[in-house]
Amino acid sequence: MSFKRLEPEDFLISTDAVVAPAFANGSSTNTSTTAGNSGVSADYYTVYLGVDNKPEVFVAAGDKNGTGTDIAKQVVYKQFANIIQGDAGSDLPIGSTFTAIVVDRQRFKQSIFPPTFAITTAGSIATGSEDVGFTNAGRVYSGSNIYFYPDIGTALLSGTPPTYDVGLVTCDSEEVLTSNFVFVRARNAEFNYSQNPTFIDQNTGGVRFTDFITAPQTFITTIGLYNDNGDLLAVAKLSKPLKKDFTKEALIRVKLDF
Repeated sequence: MSFKRLEPEDFLISTDAVVAPAFANGSSTNTSTTAGNSGVSADYYTVYLGVDNKPEVFVAAGDKNGTGTDIAKQVVYKQFANIIQGDAGSDLPIGSTFTAIVVDRQRFKQSIFPPTFAITTAGSIATGSEDVGFTNAGRVYSGSNIYFYPDIGTALLSGTPPTYDVGLVTCDSEEVLTSNFVFVRARNAEFNYSQNPTFIDQNTGGVRFTDFITAPQTFITTIGLYNDNGDLLAVAKLSKPLKKDFTKEALIRVKLDF
């Protein structure tokens, strides 16, 4: 095993946005219905704010909370206001009567890719692409009857809730992958000798074969990245051993995604 100190120019950080269908089986359209607040995993969840100016959580279509849960309704509204406005006591711009559709975090990952987002209601497609701004919850795309927050996977629609069903929500997920590229250079005079005990004759203490002196060669199979304290931080395995001798140089690119 041989060591070499890497220089600043040996490192490169790159970011790429990855867009993919948000739902199961590679579908951009939701494949299961909402589970409300029942604790069961679903593609999306819904919250409806009724005419009493307080949000009413739906477990299923038509199954509304009773009138005695006003405090709980206020808590839900304040949670939306705190996340979006940064102030639990503020009013949401959508108004007092709206439906919130929240895509499951596992589905949209880092954010929803805005151009792909759509909600099918009464045969029409409602999207939030007319105007864009920024809130405490990140970006907001506002239209005539919708406020869409792609960074928290939430859309607020004015009016009564749509039918909870498969095919209501269409969107793709978007996540930014950061890659750290490390370029490891093995120049012609480097890494031609091995510290493997088989290079040494245990009886004489000398090199086992003269070729190890006059024409040494090694096979690079693994690269380890260490910090200044000697701690192993990452290991990269080559797909096949790379032959190295004085007549060859190698440039190996290690990619770390996080």
